[in-house]
Amino acid sequence: MKKSSQGRKQLHQRLILAQVCSYLKWKGKEHAIPPFLSFLKGVTSLQKVETNILDFEEAKSIQSQHSFSGSMWDDIIIAAQMKRLNVKEIYSNDKDFDKMRWIERIF
Repeated sequence: MKKSSQGRKQLHQRLILAQVCSYLKWKGKEHAIPPFLSFLKGVTSLQKVETNILDFEEAKSIQSQHSFSGSMWDDIIIAAQMKRLNVKEIYSNDKDFDKMRWIERIF
């Protein structure tokens, strides 16, 4: 959260929320989901962003233009949302974002 004090916009995409909860369940850490959700709800400076149908349309275009694999589909949707919101940085350990030259992955 240190970066937010430097004037950077902080967003949380609902699609990522679903991914994180699924990952925690897959790793047998279901008990961590409620505190994680409570934490996010409590961060009032965090703008929550919904996925809309235009994000999917843009994702199809990005996938076609860059010949990205279908296995990257969720990441491509996130990239489309970022484009719509004019966001250039993402905090992620997902190296697929490194293939998207217009996004700077920080982590």
